Amino acid sequence: MTVDLSSLTADADSGDIEAQLQLAELYEIGFGIPMDHGQALYWYHKAANLGSAKAQAHLGRLFIKGEGVPEDYVEAIRWLQLAADQDDPSAQASLAWCYQKGMGTERNIKTAFEWYVRAAKLGHAGARYNLGYMYANGYGVDRDDRMAIEWYTKAAEQGHPKAQLNAGLMYVQGIGTTKNLEEGARWYLEAAKHGYAKAQYNLALVYAGGHGVQQNDKEAFRWQTEAAHHGYHRAQFNLGLLYMHGLGVEQDYAQAMKWFTLAAKQNYGKAFYQLGKMHAGGMGTDTNEIEAAKYFQMAAESGYAKAQYRLGRLYDKGQGVECDHALAADWYKKAARQGNTRAQYVLGVHYARGQGLENNLIKSCAWLLLSQEANDPLYREVLQKVTARMDDEQIHEAKKLAHNIQEEYGINLKVRVNQ
Repeated sequence: MTVDLSSLTADADSGDIEAQLQLAELYEIGFGIPMDHGQALYWYHKAANLGSAKAQAHLGRLFIKGEGVPEDYVEAIRWLQLAADQDDPSAQASLAWCYQKGMGTERNIKTAFEWYVRAAKLGHAGARYNLGYMYANGYGVDRDDRMAIEWYTKAAEQGHPKAQLNAGLMYVQGIGTTKNLEEGARWYLEAAKHGYAKAQYNLALVYAGGHGVQQNDKEAFRWQTEAAHHGYHRAQFNLGLLYMHGLGVEQDYAQAMKWFTLAAKQNYGKAFYQLGKMHAGGMGTDTNEIEAAKYFQMAAESGYAKAQYRLGRLYDKGQGVECDHALAADWYKKAARQGNTRAQYVLGVHYARGQGLENNLIKSCAWLLLSQEANDPLYREVLQKVTARMDDEQIHEAKKLAHNIQEEYGINLKVRVNQ
């Protein structure tokens, strides 16, 4: 494209706002003329000073991003306010964000909400999404799921991927609206088409389970792969599982390890755990207990309860690590406090035996009580043996302790005991 720069500049010099804006945009992107941020800013300032809301809004965003100018939120707000007062929806949405985050001004969620409302009413998709988020989470306004789905849907209809995903989630779960799996899947698909990895991941799950769509393993695999290639750690992990077990694809341990490794690089505990299992079981690699323990350790440190329990077992048995019953008990405690019933059971047994811990029947009974949620006959039998060694007062104390553990760690289990 050929730009008549001299003619356009003459018009801009004469005070033609549209020419000034056009000239600023051309210099900013280097379209038809050499890129020149200095000239772009000069003409944006010219148009903004003549009252152009578009130029004022753009200047505000440049100062927020620090593009061509030093990052300056105070200056950004000055320009955004001028444009917002002229009902520029993009400026109103950006100004709302500044108030929401406390950038260049005191944080004020109420004011942020008010500016989002104004921008949303003028059709700004991002503002509509943010209103949906605020209503869904009771953020700056009373929680209202009906209003949340209303604003999410409006933004979704404008092609906003995050709004499309959240609208899909609400339809699938029946939050703020009648449960509608087909509508949920439809919005997942729309967001997935935009390349939104989380939506692609959710779409893969609905195809795998046939929820709102016809069950289709190939489509599930395709969308899981798309999401994984976009870097979404949950999709990378799931893709690893598909290759590991040969679900919807030929079993391939090398591919499984590749995807688990990519997910693990994002500190995803479940991926570390699966890598540990592969090394422990010699799947696609030589059996290596030390390497397995290393991955189980990383998974446990990320907070994954199943790995914490597994690591405790390794320390108890001295597999891949030096035998250390006290350290084993520490990892059992971490897993048990997250509701892992196996860890609760083993912890109870260790307290009864005094293995790595003090011998304490009350604590033993308390953890064994919590483990009964698993409804395992062995757990029940061991609990009966422990309570047979206790008097009524001790059992009462154990029940009280179990209840306190539930309250402290949010373990939602029923406490049962057979005396």
